[in-house]
Amino acid sequence: MIKDDSYRIKFEKLQPWMVDIFRAVKKELRNEHLLKTPAFAQKYFPKRGLDKLTNEEFAGAYAQEIAEGNEELGEKVVTRWVMKHAELYHFFATELSKINAKFDEIESLSQETSAFLASASISQFGATATYIFCVMNAVVLTEEAIQKIKEAAMLEKAQAVLPEEKHSFETVDVVHEHYVKEMRKLSEKFEKRIQGIERKYIQDVEGLKKQISQLHKKLGEKMIAVG
Repeated sequence: MIKDDSYRIKFEKLQPWMVDIFRAVKKELRNEHLLKTPAFAQKYFPKRGLDKLTNEEFAGAYAQEIAEGNEELGEKVVTRWVMKHAELYHFFATELSKINAKFDEIESLSQETSAFLASASISQFGATATYIFCVMNAVVLTEEAIQKIKEAAMLEKAQAVLPEEKHSFETVDVVHEHYVKEMRKLSEKFEKRIQGIERKYIQDVEGLKKQISQLHKKLGEKMIAVG
């Protein structure tokens, strides 16, 4: 592994996964940098509570700062991310050490070795983590191998949206079903209420009819008595 690109360039390459990267190290950066750097907080979040920042807001600010040339901050982010993915570092360090004990001095790898490392890493850690790691650490795989990892990572990103969309549809279906049930309950409730009112109305009418009938009967009896 060699360090050739600036951190600004590395993060440009990782733009599609920026939120994912900073989500992984948000807690560490917040405690070790954001809360200890008032000027940075004032620059990017002048009217926002630092405990209420979204992942998108957080990633946007740090990505912008690195894009403006803050290499020290870029290195801090990379260091933290790699520490969170130590198993990836161990994998590449172990495999590359088989080629050269001083693996950080390796300047190029064969097509076969690159293909093997890419395939093995993807199968164990996924294409996204593999691509981010390779870019951050300038792993000297061939351009072809790097491109294949990137394409696989982009595919992972696209596929990751599908379960969310499916979940959203499932959620909508659940909510719809819930409200249908509630409407049915309300409908049954009002139907029973209407039936009750109707029943009471019929009883009242029947009662009034009986009262009228009794009055007519009494009135008739009085008329006979008077006559």
